[in-house]
Amino acid sequence: MAEQAVEGGRSAMGERGAASFVPILLGTEIGSYGMARAFWERYGVASVCYGSFPLTPTRDSKFIEQRCDADFLDPARFVELLNGDADGFRDTIPLVIPCGDDYSLLLSNHKAELDPVYRCVCSGPGVLDELNDKARFYALCERAGVPYPRTVTIGPGDEGRLPELPFGFPVALKPTDAASWRDHPFQGQKKAFVLDDGEMLAKTIRRAYASGYQGQLVIQDFIPGDDGNMRVMNGYVRQDGSISLLSLGHPVLEDCAPMRIGNYAAIVSYADEGIYASVERLMGHIDYFGYFNIDMKYDERDGSCKLLDFNPRQGRSSFFTTLAGYNLAEHVVADVVEGRRGPAVHATNEFLWVGVPRSIVRRYAAKGPGRDRALELMRQGRVGTTLFGAHDDSPRRLWNMAKLWAHYYLDFKRHFGHRELED
Repeated sequence: MAEQAVEGGRSAMGERGAASFVPILLGTEIGSYGMARAFWERYGVASVCYGSFPLTPTRDSKFIEQRCDADFLDPARFVELLNGDADGFRDTIPLVIPCGDDYSLLLSNHKAELDPVYRCVCSGPGVLDELNDKARFYALCERAGVPYPRTVTIGPGDEGRLPELPFGFPVALKPTDAASWRDHPFQGQKKAFVLDDGEMLAKTIRRAYASGYQGQLVIQDFIPGDDGNMRVMNGYVRQDGSISLLSLGHPVLEDCAPMRIGNYAAIVSYADEGIYASVERLMGHIDYFGYFNIDMKYDERDGSCKLLDFNPRQGRSSFFTTLAGYNLAEHVVADVVEGRRGPAVHATNEFLWVGVPRSIVRRYAAKGPGRDRALELMRQGRVGTTLFGAHDDSPRRLWNMAKLWAHYYLDFKRHFGHRELED
């Protein structure tokens, strides 16, 4: 159990005075820790993290209290637990913020059942359904005039008669239902695949559906290039639908462990007004509220930056925005607690965020401008990470973080460069 940072729903403020709000973060992973750290560094406010398991990143923290239940993702239990705790939050404003895809859907679908004391920072279920359905999301991109990769979607029963693809190999293959995908492991399973031929594509699809996975699979034109062609956007949309923040990052290295492929390991924050304008066009077509995270990839074949995925929450690596000087917590507080508006912030500062030891970035990041800029920012000392900092230095926490940090050396040695199906 973490140090008791929050009692009776009132956030500990130390010497900074009483809090007018308390962050209620759904999830106990690294993204929740980054969000809690943003609140702590800006306002001195501790957070309560709810989840189904007390994961390491949010344990033993001086500014986080974990409240975990194995059945938390069950809608009835979710509503029961939060409503049972509601009386402890009546002297403050509890901001309920989802920090994972499953939690976003859970909150969106059941926020109407929660006690009115809670201020739920998320869109309604219909909005998330459209964003999670790849076919509907890409149709939305088409209407907004935003580039996206050509895509074919298949479902259970289609594995025996794969459609003719309107693009060549290699292709990317990924699930539309990430939770179900994790619940149905199979030999060689990864978070996403890059496949070089039709035989390997068919084999991977057969294995996926033989495991019991019943969601759809997306077969996508693979945009050439390494991690250096990826881009990632963090943002916040106010209750009135106006954009409060857009923050762009250039990933220079991705995680390589099979079920973490696609998670970023190093990001350089920067600005590109063309990409900001593209995302603003997209958000103008969505009745959205809350944090969002978009993955994109630069396509050198036509010079466009194509949208790959829309995540209805801040990303696990989103602390790069806070490190660059644009604290993520400020935007929800200004919007929901203070009712302040203003022009959209387009982040411009350069800073290097790392989610692995710096020596791994030096060794594994592909040669090119992104790596060069990352190394220069290291030399300038403009580098940081989510998990270490904010004087959150209990011996138990530092020991656990050191073990987690060290494990990346084994992961990269074992898995780097492998995104196809492995037997």
